[in-house]
Amino acid sequence: MVTDINKTKKFEDFYTQFKLRSYKKGEMLIRSDDNPQGIFCLTKGYVRQYALSTAGIELTLHILKPISYFPMVWAINGTPNIYNFEALTDVEVGRAPRDDVVNFIKDKPKIIFELMSELLEDYAESLTRVEHLVFSDAYRRVISVLLYIAKHFGENDGRQIIIAHRFTHQDIATLVGVARETASIEMVKLERKGLVEYSDHMMLFKSLERLEHELLSGH
Repeated sequence: MVTDINKTKKFEDFYTQFKLRSYKKGEMLIRSDDNPQGIFCLTKGYVRQYALSTAGIELTLHILKPISYFPMVWAINGTPNIYNFEALTDVEVGRAPRDDVVNFIKDKPKIIFELMSELLEDYAESLTRVEHLVFSDAYRRVISVLLYIAKHFGENDGRQIIIAHRFTHQDIATLVGVARETASIEMVKLERKGLVEYSDHMMLFKSLERLEHELLSGH
């Protein structure tokens, strides 16, 4: 995936006045039952946004990568935050007071447009995932999540798509909304077909076209 290095550059510069904060893998940045302490700018690592059911089941809704800002819906319209934000890897973030962020962007339509474009893109991805969660079996749900991961985090080296972070079967399970054992069974099927590979701490995809064909055809 190609990153637009000019994206919201003025907004990134705004965050340089605030101290960088570090979180270890597994640490919580925002809890669903807490009022956020500010608006975060993710500069390094991945952050998982997830919901927790009353039965204690986790569902990963989105994975944020650099450069991302959150929780923007709370920042812009004051909607209470109901999600958890957890460091999926070691991360670095800047954190700015909400009022400072709103005052900075309110007269900058280009920044607002770029932020809204990102939110709409995430919304479109979420709709696709919800569709598969409702209408697809576990096998195709796992495939749809792998396509999301490959397109969202992948780097094409000319031969294959490389994901630098190794998403575990548990990570896949929380993205799909199934038990880890179920995710593992479906992942093994896909590995045997050569549609996904693990190498050291990386995930590898030889052909997204084959993976998309598998999604449409079932198994």
